[in-house]
Amino acid sequence: MASRIQTNEMTWHNDGHSLSLRLNKSELEITEIFCPNSPDRKCGDDDFCVVDYFINRYGFDCNIGVCAPNGTMEICWSLAGDPDNPDESQLWFVPINDEVFYAWMTSKANG
Repeated sequence: MASRIQTNEMTWHNDGHSLSLRLNKSELEITEIFCPNSPDRKCGDDDFCVVDYFINRYGFDCNIGVCAPNGTMEICWSLAGDPDNPDESQLWFVPINDEVFYAWMTSKANG
């Protein structure tokens, strides 16, 4: 179920974006980024997914959460800036099953 959580600081999107992960020796790799808006890709302009752009470019450097690695990781994401101008923006993502973030997200969605 897609949702948005607006705070004074950021808007967090829980819209079904997820990452496929693989453990390669001691390195965790992102093997695929799933955009629920495909083929429309409306996470930026009409044919651009800003989540895909940032994670392909910066990988786990955009991650601000903690969770046990799993084959598929559903994420929430937030963008500071204009999705149509990603070079002047910053995106962060958090695994939905990050315990602290999940508790916060649930409290905001219910309250």
